[in-house]
Order: sequence, then C-alpha cells, then structure tokens
Amino acid sequence: MLSKWIKRLSPLHRDRERKLMQAGVGVTLSIRRYREFSKEIQDEIRNNGFAEFLIYDRGAKDEHH
Repeated sequence: MLSKWIKRLSPLHRDRERKLMQAGVGVTLSIRRYREFSKEIQDEIRNNGFAEFLIYDRGAKDEHH
C-alpha cells in the first residue's frame, strides 16, 4: 500500500500515467474517425448503386462477441 502511494507521488509515474491517458484518447478518436469514414464510404457506395455488385464483410457488428 505504501509503495502505491509513493508511486502516485512520483513525477515519473504521473508523467507515464498522463502519457498513457493521452494515448488512450488518441486511440479512441482514431477508432471513432475510422467508423465514421467507413459509414460514409458505405453510404456513398449505396447511393451510387455499387452495393449490389460488391461482396464485403460487415465485420464484428454481425458477429456475436
């Protein structure tokens, strides 16, 4: 318990936690952008009438994980 408290006070530990938090936020934003862009592409394919000629995997959305 004392070691956890000491680690929390350590500037190096705080810096690592901050960097980890920033990386997590970056990953979350990247995933969100990818999903939005993917939806835009799929909508454009449907709007242009290409969808009936394409075969594509709908991904994990249809898989029950």
